[in-house]
Amino acid sequence: MTRTSQSVTPDGVGQDSEGPATVLLRGPSEETWGPIWDQRDPRTMNVLAITTRLDPLEWIDACETQLGELPVKTGAIRIGTRIDPAVPSERRSHEGVDLPLTAVERPSDLDELYTAINLYITEWLHTDQQTVIWLESLTPVIEHVGAKRTISFVESLAERLRMTGAIAYVRVDPRDHDDHTLSLVGDAFDRVVEVESSGPSVATDTREESVLRTLRTAEGPVSVETIAGRVAASENARHPEGREPANARLVEIDLYHACLPKLADRGIVSVEWDRRLVKLALEPARVDALLERRDGSER
Repeated sequence: MTRTSQSVTPDGVGQDSEGPATVLLRGPSEETWGPIWDQRDPRTMNVLAITTRLDPLEWIDACETQLGELPVKTGAIRIGTRIDPAVPSERRSHEGVDLPLTAVERPSDLDELYTAINLYITEWLHTDQQTVIWLESLTPVIEHVGAKRTISFVESLAERLRMTGAIAYVRVDPRDHDDHTLSLVGDAFDRVVEVESSGPSVATDTREESVLRTLRTAEGPVSVETIAGRVAASENARHPEGREPANARLVEIDLYHACLPKLADRGIVSVEWDRRLVKLALEPARVDALLERRDGSER
């Protein structure tokens, strides 16, 4: 039975060992973390991040910022990444922390995704920490396989989580799906939590921040192509050697179809879609406040 809470920090979510195995976080995609970490000690957790857009190294940065220190063990599964079949996984280094990384190339391959998740759960069974799974977005799965198969996947995963005492937090942005789909998928979870936005904000993922910084210094509308070039250059400069460079053309596609529509929906930017031109829809002082709020959350 699904229970719904309107609280941003619902009591007991993830605290009670007899509590839910699966929690659906319904809210704007810019509310990256939701209530997951509010009452948790990183020393009691092993955390597996399943990312769709956020780079695993960026996730590690955000996780450490939010918790103050990293969990005992961390791992990542990247959905939608092309990999060499002969090398199914790798380890990424982050300031002395080994990050086991597995890639699931096709969001529609739920068997592969389930197997990847189960490998981490099984590997961590011998530890004293609870395994906490965070899925950045359920949207790619729903879009590729539909609600029915998504529900079957969630239910199968929940059985494994209950057997091992693990818990999964899964995020979905209601703006990306119709009410019928949201209702069907929500019923498959032990608990549904409504994560309300407190107003305009910049997501933990740095792509939105780069867009706003580019527009903030511009004197007028800027083309999507120009913004993409600057975002790609910023991401390449920030990440360590060995990471596949950001491709400006792919960044442009992501901006046009994902990032910019969400910023426009929140009233932060204005887009001339036919001309592919973007400008700020807020006063510069409000944009500065958003960026300062994000900078403050990272310290």
